[in-house]
Amino acid sequence: RNYIFFCSPTYYLLLPTDNFTMEDSNENPLEEEDKAKTVRQISFKLKREPLTSKSADNENINPENENTKKTRIQRLARTTARQPKKALLVSSAIAIVLSALGPLISGGLELTTDTKGWRSRGTFIANREMQAEVLNLNRFQLFRDDDGSHWKLLRETVTEGYYEFSQRKTAYADPEATDRRRVLDLDGESLDSKANNFSIESYNDGTSNRSLAFEDTCDASWYSNYEEVLFQKNMYAVWKVFPNEDDDAAVSSSALDKNILSQMCEAEQNTMKIMQHNSLCVICSDGSCHPPHSLVFLLRQKMRTYDTSCEDLMELYTSTVQENFTDELLSCTDEYSREFNETTGIPGDMEACPFDYLPNVVDTNFGKDGNRNVRYTSSFFHTTSDDIEPLDFYDFYKSFDKANSETLFGAYNFESSDLTDMASELASNADVNIALASLGLTIIALLIHNKSPWLCLMGFLQIIVAIPLAYFGYSVVAGIEFFPLLNLIGLFVASAIGADDIFVAVDKWNNARIASPNEATTEDIAEIALPDAAGAMFLTTITTSVAFLATCICPITPILCFAVYCGLLVLFNYILNILIVFPALCQWDTWQQNGSTSRFVDLRNKKNNTTEKADDEMEEGLDDKTSIKIERKHRILLRIFNQIDKFRWPLLVACLVVAGVCLYFALQFPLPESMDVRLLPASDPLELHNVWKDNLLNMDLWKPVAMVYVLFGLDTGDTGAENNPDSLSKLLLDDTFNPSSEGAQLYLRDFCDSLFGQDFAIQLDMCAINEFEIWLEDQSSLVTPSTAYSDNCNAAAALPVPESAFDSCIIAWSKETVNISVLQENGKVRVLIITGAVDLQVKSSLGEIGTMWDDFEAHIEDQSSLAPEGVNKFYHASFMWWYWDGSVQMTKTATGSGLITLGFASLVVIFSSKSLVLTLVSTVTIFFILIASSATLVGLGWELGFLESICFSILIGISCDFVIHFCHAYKHFEGNIDSQLRARFAVVDMGPSILAAAATTISAASVMLFCTTPFFTKFATVLFVTIIYAIIGSFIFYIVLVDLFGPAEPTKMFDLCWKSIVRKKEDEEIVKNDSSLVASTRPSMIRRSSVKRTYGFDEIDFDEIEKDNNGNRQSKRASLAQSISIKYFLDLDGSVDDSEEEKSNL
Repeated sequence: RNYIFFCSPTYYLLLPTDNFTMEDSNENPLEEEDKAKTVRQISFKLKREPLTSKSADNENINPENENTKKTRIQRLARTTARQPKKALLVSSAIAIVLSALGPLISGGLELTTDTKGWRSRGTFIANREMQAEVLNLNRFQLFRDDDGSHWKLLRETVTEGYYEFSQRKTAYADPEATDRRRVLDLDGESLDSKANNFSIESYNDGTSNRSLAFEDTCDASWYSNYEEVLFQKNMYAVWKVFPNEDDDAAVSSSALDKNILSQMCEAEQNTMKIMQHNSLCVICSDGSCHPPHSLVFLLRQKMRTYDTSCEDLMELYTSTVQENFTDELLSCTDEYSREFNETTGIPGDMEACPFDYLPNVVDTNFGKDGNRNVRYTSSFFHTTSDDIEPLDFYDFYKSFDKANSETLFGAYNFESSDLTDMASELASNADVNIALASLGLTIIALLIHNKSPWLCLMGFLQIIVAIPLAYFGYSVVAGIEFFPLLNLIGLFVASAIGADDIFVAVDKWNNARIASPNEATTEDIAEIALPDAAGAMFLTTITTSVAFLATCICPITPILCFAVYCGLLVLFNYILNILIVFPALCQWDTWQQNGSTSRFVDLRNKKNNTTEKADDEMEEGLDDKTSIKIERKHRILLRIFNQIDKFRWPLLVACLVVAGVCLYFALQFPLPESMDVRLLPASDPLELHNVWKDNLLNMDLWKPVAMVYVLFGLDTGDTGAENNPDSLSKLLLDDTFNPSSEGAQLYLRDFCDSLFGQDFAIQLDMCAINEFEIWLEDQSSLVTPSTAYSDNCNAAAALPVPESAFDSCIIAWSKETVNISVLQENGKVRVLIITGAVDLQVKSSLGEIGTMWDDFEAHIEDQSSLAPEGVNKFYHASFMWWYWDGSVQMTKTATGSGLITLGFASLVVIFSSKSLVLTLVSTVTIFFILIASSATLVGLGWELGFLESICFSILIGISCDFVIHFCHAYKHFEGNIDSQLRARFAVVDMGPSILAAAATTISAASVMLFCTTPFFTKFATVLFVTIIYAIIGSFIFYIVLVDLFGPAEPTKMFDLCWKSIVRKKEDEEIVKNDSSLVASTRPSMIRRSSVKRTYGFDEIDFDEIEKDNNGNRQSKRASLAQSISIKYFLDLDGSVDDSEEEKSNL
């Protein structure tokens, strides 16, 4: 029989001629002068003969034999292609039902838009603080527990209820007290007295006895009472004078200047009008608002002109008056600072100051080194009333007069975070709408790329259904109830990353259709496209998902929840792509093959096309428009590759230089100066208020300190649900605690002097054990001591008390004096608390907090080693250590999750490519993307804080995708193929999908840049920067590396090792009959013919073909310039007879 032999460096086919027809398609006559060179187009087409069971002459094959050679996924693909509508309906129905079950089973979806849960769980420091939290929340109840019932309740059940640091003052207070004493705010936000053992009654409020002109209508005593002005619910404006201090003109700018003070006066008047109209201020008897305490009020008080207009007041404010007013402010500031008691936080008498001065009117630098300029000042409006709440101001505070000039700007807010929390919540809601806009851009991108409304609709269905389906896995399968604001990032992940899989699936299908014979059915294309697309998408999906899930090592609840949800979202996007998009592609291809002219199927379809014309184009394979479109797309990528290949060595050097520079700057990534997490942009007036207020003198004088508790009798641990911030822990007690021994009593007596003798510790009040000893001395000297002493203390005059009487004696003392530092259960001391402080704030640097922690911990360890049995298992706890631990854990998370993701990506590459060289090249490229992105973020002024650490770990997962796609395409062909040809195929084959995915992701990131919440904008920035460098790294650095150093046989070493392990010899099959040969070549032709699409733009160059050492045909780098032509153009030398030379050329 006669055969036709097809040969290329990739494969060869030996096909019987009776299964082909040869046609001369050159029907147009040529001019005489063109006869010397005739171009003949030879097209080979499979005869359209149905494959039936074997006949007597063995000309056909049994389809069942063909099916037995297919993999499971190929059989699944063919089954789906036979009934795509049924597969699509069933898959969609199941996905939608599961999506609805998530909110139904979990009780509904509730977003948490505050900073709830932003602290570590399960760490060494967190376990200590968790027990301190449970104890302090129940401290008064335990103190009053006489039968042990509350102790039993806390030991057996988990305490519920999450409280922010700013809420602890209220949460820790006595729930039965009607007049709770003011205690120190523990979040470092609010100001208060440093000593929680001093009552307000012990202080003379210093109300001025001066007679004010408006005393008959307004309460003038309010202005001199620092407690009422500075520490109540008063709205206040912080004014900043411009230009900035680093400007030369700043030397002469001051809030005391006439023009600036005039603007402040006008702004106050306008703001009071708004407050008065909306009943948002304390009203004087004449119906007007109390004037605010400010520089303007002090000037009015000085000039005794309370009712004059701002214009008239400024006429009185001459340069002489200004000088005199400034001198008086300097004198008052000096006196106030000098008389201020830093230990108690109580100011002294202000006898020399001529007006009701409070330190909120000047900044910390006023009066220092001869400075007479006020750069920051404030206006406190009297808004403290039972009928007024901070949230009442939300609809109006933006309309308050801020001056907003070139020289003065005011920012309004309360000391509490109520307005800020409300603004953050509304901003997050607005960001959700922006997320929906990014979904709209994704739809447009899908429509442009796929040119099919049908495929666009199915892709959109995949993205939308994946969001609630991921919530089903999140809430029902993983059992997580807490859904933080951070999870809204999932909307952007769904729109950006979810669309990438759609592009890959559609492109793989189109590539398979273009490369296959016209006779290939939808089942044939599905058999090729699904395994190829599923494999490529799986590699990137699993890598990106692991990048998110690796962040689960973070012990901070919102981060853990975010990692789980986004990781599931990526996985479900992949699953839905297989279950929804793939059947939709099968149906779409079926419609196309049946000659559909609907624009819903393809926007390029024309209604006036007849079925016969469509059939003719399919028959002849001459759809010029489609061919030109595909050819142009690949030609562009081919030109790009040729330029990269031409300048590969200079590009390699340039990439290495850039990598070195980026590595230097990436290593400079600084840690944040503060751990404070803000949910509004820095330019928001509420955030400006938060920053500017720290420059006021009152903030420096009443600088908050952080409480530290030394706890005897508690164990460490956290038994609550770590993924639920409202679930705290059971109370864990140290059963070995026994302070009754004489040695323990003496040790506890001396402990406080040792602790507070250190420079880092601040003593707020006398330790309980020391107060107890003083009480013993006093009671023993009385003729008639108290019943508590006489009935319980065995006449002890000092420590140590007899061991048998110690518990009853100290418990009786604590009950008599209401000292809640001693907690008893059924007549036995169970917990002893020593309260101190450290001079730290939330805005303190991490270095300062870390140093303070080390000093405190070292001292406690030393003291513990000296303590006798029974009191040697104590520890210290502080919200400041807990807050600092969160930042430390975030840094560890960024490093740990980054290493996990990078290691996993390397494993994915090595198992998918089966090549150590490709793994090394891929890892180097990913590292290049990481350091380039990190260096850019450093250049943008970023610090490695909470939000940045999250973004950094995600950055690694995203940066792997494009590299893995190219790696998967590079090793696509088996055998010895030159690295240049493999690199060219990778660029041409995966380039369109990668560029489409990059364009969609960049579009979504660009939309996110318009969000208000900083995390969204930072995530968008990371996404934007990473995608840009991923394109550069994959298209340039990776392609250059594999072009120069890529293996010709990537899997050779793996194949040899595998064969040696399993001892399996290479199977060699002998073709027994012609029909089996035909059967085996048909799928091979379909699978392998993608070579002609990839390489086929120019004629084959046979001159560069040579043989390797084994005698096999191989090509040099310059051979097969673009391999086989799509339509096999052959240039014959003018004659039509088949000469031997022409046969050789053919």
